Amino acid sequence: MQKKQQGPNFTIGCDPEFFLRERKTGKLISAIPYITGTKEAPMLLPLGGNIQRDNVSVEIATDPASSKDGFVKCIADTLSEAVKTLPAETEIVAIPSANFDVAELQDPDSQVFGCEPDFNAWKVRQNEMPSAENKTFRSCGAHIHVGTSGKDENSFLLEFEKKLEVVKTMDAIHGVISTVLDNGQEAIDRRQLYGSPGAHRPKDYGVEYRVLSNYWLKSPVTVMLMYHLTEDALRLVRTNEHEKLINDMTEDVIKNIIIKGDTALAQEMIDAHVMKVISESSRYYYNEAVAKIKIDDMNFHAEWGLYKKELTA
Repeated sequence: MQKKQQGPNFTIGCDPEFFLRERKTGKLISAIPYITGTKEAPMLLPLGGNIQRDNVSVEIATDPASSKDGFVKCIADTLSEAVKTLPAETEIVAIPSANFDVAELQDPDSQVFGCEPDFNAWKVRQNEMPSAENKTFRSCGAHIHVGTSGKDENSFLLEFEKKLEVVKTMDAIHGVISTVLDNGQEAIDRRQLYGSPGAHRPKDYGVEYRVLSNYWLKSPVTVMLMYHLTEDALRLVRTNEHEKLINDMTEDVIKNIIIKGDTALAQEMIDAHVMKVISESSRYYYNEAVAKIKIDDMNFHAEWGLYKKELTA
Protein backbone atom coordinates (compact mmCIF):
# COMPACT_ATOMS: atom_id res chain seq x y z
CA MET A 1 0.00 0.00 0.00
CA GLN A 2 1.49 3.32 -1.05
CA LYS A 3 2.08 5.77 1.75
CA LYS A 4 0.02 8.93 1.46
CA GLN A 5 2.22 11.91 0.61
CA GLN A 6 2.40 14.48 3.38
CA GLY A 7 1.46 18.11 2.76
CA PRO A 8 3.74 21.08 3.27
CA ASN A 9 2.93 21.26 7.01
CA PHE A 10 2.76 25.02 7.39
CA THR A 11 0.04 27.62 7.45
CA ILE A 12 0.08 30.86 5.51
CA GLY A 13 -2.02 34.00 5.69
CA CYS A 14 -1.74 37.68 4.89
CA ASP A 15 -3.02 41.12 5.85
CA PRO A 16 -2.72 43.37 2.78
CA GLU A 17 -3.61 47.04 2.68
CA PHE A 18 -5.23 48.84 -0.25
CA PHE A 19 -6.09 52.43 -1.05
CA LEU A 20 -9.67 53.46 -1.70
CA ARG A 21 -10.41 55.38 -4.90
CA GLU A 22 -13.42 57.16 -6.34
CA ARG A 23 -14.39 55.29 -9.48
CA LYS A 24 -15.52 58.31 -11.50
CA THR A 25 -12.75 60.77 -10.63
CA GLY A 26 -9.85 58.43 -9.87
CA LYS A 27 -9.17 60.38 -6.67
CA LEU A 28 -7.73 58.54 -3.69
CA ILE A 29 -9.88 59.05 -0.61
CA SER A 30 -9.66 58.14 3.05
CA ALA A 31 -11.30 54.83 3.92
CA ILE A 32 -11.86 55.88 7.53
CA PRO A 33 -15.50 57.05 7.17
CA TYR A 34 -16.56 53.85 5.42
CA ILE A 35 -15.10 51.09 7.59
CA THR A 36 -16.30 50.27 11.08
CA GLY A 37 -13.69 47.59 11.71
CA THR A 38 -10.55 48.62 13.59
CA LYS A 39 -7.30 46.96 14.65
CA GLU A 40 -8.83 46.26 18.04
CA ALA A 41 -12.19 45.09 16.65
CA PRO A 42 -12.02 44.07 12.98
CA MET A 43 -15.23 43.45 11.08
CA LEU A 44 -15.62 39.73 10.38
CA LEU A 45 -16.58 38.74 6.84
CA PRO A 46 -19.10 36.00 5.92
CA LEU A 47 -16.64 33.70 4.10
CA GLY A 48 -13.80 34.17 6.57
CA GLY A 49 -11.22 36.84 7.20
CA ASN A 50 -11.94 40.42 8.21
CA ILE A 51 -11.76 44.05 7.14
CA GLN A 52 -10.52 47.03 9.11
CA ARG A 53 -9.23 50.53 8.57
CA ASP A 54 -5.52 51.23 8.92
CA ASN A 55 -4.72 54.92 8.74
CA VAL A 56 -6.51 55.93 5.48
CA SER A 57 -6.22 52.50 3.85
CA VAL A 58 -8.44 49.43 3.66
CA GLU A 59 -6.85 46.44 5.36
CA ILE A 60 -8.08 42.89 5.01
CA ALA A 61 -6.81 39.83 6.83
CA THR A 62 -7.27 36.27 5.62
CA ASP A 63 -7.75 33.18 7.68
CA PRO A 64 -4.66 30.91 7.69
CA ALA A 65 -4.52 28.37 4.87
CA SER A 66 -2.63 25.09 4.68
CA SER A 67 -2.33 24.71 0.91
CA LYS A 68 -1.70 26.80 -2.20
CA ASP A 69 -5.28 26.45 -3.41
CA GLY A 70 -6.57 27.23 0.05
CA PHE A 71 -4.43 30.36 0.22
CA VAL A 72 -5.74 31.63 -3.12
CA LYS A 73 -9.33 30.87 -2.10
CA CYS A 74 -8.97 32.64 1.24
CA ILE A 75 -7.72 35.77 -0.52
CA ALA A 76 -10.39 35.60 -3.24
CA ASP A 77 -13.19 35.15 -0.68
CA THR A 78 -11.90 37.91 1.60
CA LEU A 79 -11.46 40.38 -1.27
CA SER A 80 -14.90 39.67 -2.74
CA GLU A 81 -16.64 40.10 0.60
CA ALA A 82 -14.57 43.14 1.61
CA VAL A 83 -15.51 45.20 -1.46
CA LYS A 84 -19.20 44.54 -0.76
CA THR A 85 -18.89 46.50 2.48
CA LEU A 86 -17.55 49.62 0.72
CA PRO A 87 -19.53 52.31 -1.15
CA ALA A 88 -20.52 51.31 -4.69
CA GLU A 89 -18.90 54.42 -6.14
CA THR A 90 -15.48 53.40 -4.80
CA GLU A 91 -12.91 50.72 -5.59
CA ILE A 92 -9.81 49.37 -3.88
CA VAL A 93 -6.50 49.67 -5.70
CA ALA A 94 -3.19 47.85 -5.20
CA ILE A 95 -0.69 50.72 -5.17
CA PRO A 96 2.43 50.58 -2.93
CA SER A 97 2.35 54.27 -1.99
CA ALA A 98 0.74 57.60 -2.86
CA ASN A 99 0.21 61.17 -1.71
CA PHE A 100 -3.23 62.18 -0.47
CA ASP A 101 -4.99 65.52 -0.55
CA VAL A 102 -4.74 67.25 2.81
CA ALA A 103 -8.54 67.28 2.99
CA GLU A 104 -8.48 63.47 3.24
CA LEU A 105 -6.14 63.57 6.26
CA GLN A 106 -8.20 65.52 8.79
CA ASP A 107 -9.40 62.60 10.91
CA PRO A 108 -7.05 61.92 13.87
CA ASP A 109 -6.85 58.25 12.80
CA SER A 110 -5.17 59.35 9.57
CA GLN A 111 -2.19 60.46 11.66
CA VAL A 112 -1.73 57.10 13.41
CA PHE A 113 1.11 55.05 11.93
CA GLY A 114 1.49 51.49 13.14
CA CYS A 115 0.18 50.10 16.39
CA GLU A 116 3.05 47.80 17.37
CA PRO A 117 6.79 47.87 16.72
CA ASP A 118 8.42 45.49 14.29
CA PHE A 119 11.95 44.12 14.35
CA ASN A 120 15.05 43.77 12.19
CA ALA A 121 16.14 40.15 11.73
CA TRP A 122 19.62 41.16 10.54
CA LYS A 123 20.44 43.48 13.44
CA VAL A 124 18.24 41.65 15.99
CA ARG A 125 16.73 44.82 17.33
CA GLN A 126 13.51 46.81 17.21
CA ASN A 127 13.01 49.05 14.20
CA GLU A 128 12.47 52.75 14.76
CA MET A 129 8.99 54.00 14.00
CA PRO A 130 9.07 55.59 10.52
CA SER A 131 8.42 59.30 10.09
CA ALA A 132 7.93 60.87 6.67
CA GLU A 133 8.87 64.49 5.95
CA ASN A 134 6.01 64.59 3.45
CA LYS A 135 2.95 64.46 5.71
CA THR A 136 0.62 63.54 2.85
CA PHE A 137 2.53 60.36 2.00
CA ARG A 138 0.90 57.00 2.76
CA SER A 139 1.90 53.44 1.86
CA CYS A 140 0.46 49.92 1.70
CA GLY A 141 2.09 46.67 2.74
CA ALA A 142 1.07 43.03 2.40
CA HIS A 143 2.62 40.95 5.15
CA ILE A 144 2.98 37.18 4.97
CA HIS A 145 2.15 35.20 8.12
CA VAL A 146 3.84 31.80 8.28
CA GLY A 147 2.90 29.31 10.98
CA THR A 148 3.29 25.80 12.30
CA SER A 149 1.29 23.51 14.55
CA GLY A 150 4.49 22.85 16.48
CA LYS A 151 4.16 19.13 15.74
CA ASP A 152 5.45 19.02 12.18
CA GLU A 153 8.67 19.36 10.21
CA ASN A 154 8.47 23.15 10.43
CA SER A 155 8.17 23.32 14.21
CA PHE A 156 11.49 25.22 14.20
CA LEU A 157 9.32 28.27 13.41
CA LEU A 158 8.62 28.42 17.14
CA GLU A 159 12.32 28.98 17.93
CA PHE A 160 13.52 32.58 18.21
CA GLU A 161 16.73 32.12 16.22
CA LYS A 162 15.00 30.13 13.49
CA LYS A 163 12.39 32.85 13.03
CA LEU A 164 15.26 35.21 12.23
CA GLU A 165 16.76 32.73 9.78
CA VAL A 166 13.44 32.33 7.99
CA VAL A 167 13.05 36.12 7.66
CA LYS A 168 16.59 36.54 6.31
CA THR A 169 16.01 33.72 3.85
CA MET A 170 12.74 35.34 2.74
CA ASP A 171 14.68 38.56 2.15
CA ALA A 172 17.09 36.65 -0.09
CA ILE A 173 14.21 35.07 -2.02
CA HIS A 174 10.95 37.02 -1.66
CA GLY A 175 12.59 40.40 -1.13
CA VAL A 176 15.03 40.15 -4.03
CA ILE A 177 12.45 38.71 -6.43
CA SER A 178 9.96 41.40 -5.42
CA THR A 179 12.47 44.09 -6.35
CA VAL A 180 12.22 42.90 -9.95
CA LEU A 181 8.43 42.46 -9.98
CA ASP A 182 7.59 45.56 -7.90
CA ASN A 183 9.91 48.15 -9.39
CA GLY A 184 7.80 51.29 -9.86
CA GLN A 185 8.57 54.60 -8.19
CA GLU A 186 5.72 54.05 -5.71
CA ALA A 187 7.45 50.86 -4.55
CA ILE A 188 10.82 52.58 -4.21
CA ASP A 189 9.24 55.46 -2.26
CA ARG A 190 7.56 53.01 0.12
CA ARG A 191 10.82 51.22 0.88
CA GLN A 192 12.32 54.43 2.24
CA LEU A 193 9.96 54.17 5.21
CA TYR A 194 8.38 50.71 5.32
CA GLY A 195 9.45 47.23 4.34
CA SER A 196 13.10 47.55 5.27
CA PRO A 197 15.19 44.36 5.03
CA GLY A 198 14.52 41.92 7.84
CA ALA A 199 11.30 43.61 8.96
CA HIS A 200 9.17 41.12 10.87
CA ARG A 201 7.19 40.40 13.99
CA PRO A 202 7.66 37.17 15.95
CA LYS A 203 4.36 35.38 16.48
CA ASP A 204 3.41 32.56 18.79
CA TYR A 205 2.53 30.47 15.71
CA GLY A 206 5.61 31.47 13.69
CA VAL A 207 6.57 34.76 12.07
CA GLU A 208 5.09 37.72 10.19
CA TYR A 209 7.25 38.83 7.25
CA ARG A 210 6.71 42.57 6.75
CA VAL A 211 8.95 43.56 3.84
CA LEU A 212 6.61 43.34 0.82
CA SER A 213 4.14 45.85 -0.58
CA ASN A 214 0.65 44.93 -1.78
CA TYR A 215 1.84 44.32 -5.37
CA TRP A 216 1.76 40.53 -4.96
CA LEU A 217 -1.99 40.61 -4.32
CA LYS A 218 -2.61 41.81 -7.88
CA SER A 219 -3.06 38.31 -9.27
CA PRO A 220 -3.51 34.68 -8.20
CA VAL A 221 -0.27 34.09 -10.13
CA THR A 222 1.78 36.26 -7.76
CA VAL A 223 -0.04 34.80 -4.75
CA MET A 224 0.91 31.29 -5.87
CA LEU A 225 4.47 32.49 -6.40
CA MET A 226 4.65 33.77 -2.83
CA TYR A 227 3.22 30.51 -1.53
CA HIS A 228 5.87 28.40 -3.24
CA LEU A 229 8.68 30.80 -2.32
CA THR A 230 7.60 30.49 1.32
CA GLU A 231 7.67 26.71 0.98
CA ASP A 232 11.20 27.07 -0.45
CA ALA A 233 12.38 29.32 2.39
CA LEU A 234 11.17 26.85 5.00
CA ARG A 235 12.85 23.96 3.23
CA LEU A 236 16.15 25.84 3.00
CA VAL A 237 16.13 26.70 6.70
CA ARG A 238 15.02 23.21 7.65
CA THR A 239 17.99 21.71 5.79
CA ASN A 240 20.42 24.53 6.67
CA GLU A 241 20.91 25.24 2.95
CA HIS A 242 19.92 28.87 3.55
CA GLU A 243 23.33 29.64 5.03
CA LYS A 244 25.12 29.01 1.73
CA LEU A 245 22.54 31.04 -0.20
CA ILE A 246 22.94 34.06 2.08
CA ASN A 247 26.72 33.76 2.18
CA ASP A 248 26.91 33.52 -1.61
CA MET A 249 24.63 36.52 -2.14
CA THR A 250 26.02 38.35 0.95
CA GLU A 251 24.02 40.19 3.54
CA ASP A 252 24.98 43.64 2.23
CA VAL A 253 23.91 42.86 -1.32
CA ILE A 254 20.55 41.44 -0.22
CA LYS A 255 19.80 44.46 1.94
CA ASN A 256 20.97 47.01 -0.63
CA ILE A 257 18.83 45.44 -3.35
CA ILE A 258 15.72 45.80 -1.20
CA ILE A 259 16.50 49.29 0.11
CA LYS A 260 17.54 50.81 -3.21
CA GLY A 261 15.24 48.84 -5.48
CA ASP A 262 18.23 47.82 -7.57
CA THR A 263 16.51 45.71 -10.23
CA ALA A 264 19.66 45.04 -12.26
CA LEU A 265 21.53 43.63 -9.27
CA ALA A 266 18.41 41.78 -8.15
CA GLN A 267 18.14 40.06 -11.52
CA GLU A 268 21.82 39.16 -11.35
CA MET A 269 21.33 37.53 -7.95
CA ILE A 270 18.20 35.73 -9.11
CA ASP A 271 19.96 34.27 -12.12
CA ALA A 272 23.17 33.37 -10.27
CA HIS A 273 21.80 32.10 -6.97
CA VAL A 274 18.05 32.16 -6.32
CA MET A 275 16.99 30.13 -9.34
CA LYS A 276 19.33 27.35 -8.24
CA VAL A 277 17.61 26.81 -4.89
CA ILE A 278 13.92 27.47 -5.50
CA SER A 279 11.49 24.81 -6.67
CA GLU A 280 10.31 24.15 -10.19
CA SER A 281 6.89 25.53 -9.16
CA SER A 282 8.46 28.76 -7.95
CA ARG A 283 10.40 29.15 -11.17
CA TYR A 284 7.23 28.57 -13.18
CA TYR A 285 5.17 31.19 -11.33
CA TYR A 286 8.05 33.66 -11.37
CA ASN A 287 8.26 33.40 -15.15
CA GLU A 288 4.48 33.70 -15.41
CA ALA A 289 4.53 36.86 -13.27
CA VAL A 290 7.35 38.40 -15.32
CA ALA A 291 5.42 37.64 -18.52
CA LYS A 292 2.28 39.31 -17.19
CA ILE A 293 4.21 42.42 -16.19
CA LYS A 294 5.92 42.67 -19.58
CA ILE A 295 2.62 42.75 -21.45
CA ASP A 296 0.91 44.88 -18.77
CA ASP A 297 -1.61 42.12 -18.17
CA MET A 298 -1.96 42.25 -14.38
CA ASN A 299 -5.29 44.01 -13.90
CA PHE A 300 -6.00 43.65 -10.18
CA HIS A 301 -9.79 43.81 -10.47
CA ALA A 302 -10.02 41.51 -13.49
CA GLU A 303 -7.61 38.97 -11.99
CA TRP A 304 -9.87 38.50 -8.96
CA GLY A 305 -13.23 39.14 -10.64
CA LEU A 306 -13.91 42.26 -8.57
CA TYR A 307 -16.40 44.85 -9.78
CA LYS A 308 -17.53 42.49 -12.54
CA LYS A 309 -20.03 44.95 -13.99
CA GLU A 310 -17.36 47.53 -14.68
CA LEU A 311 -13.84 46.14 -14.52
CA THR A 312 -11.18 48.84 -14.22
CA ALA A 313 -7.41 48.86 -13.59
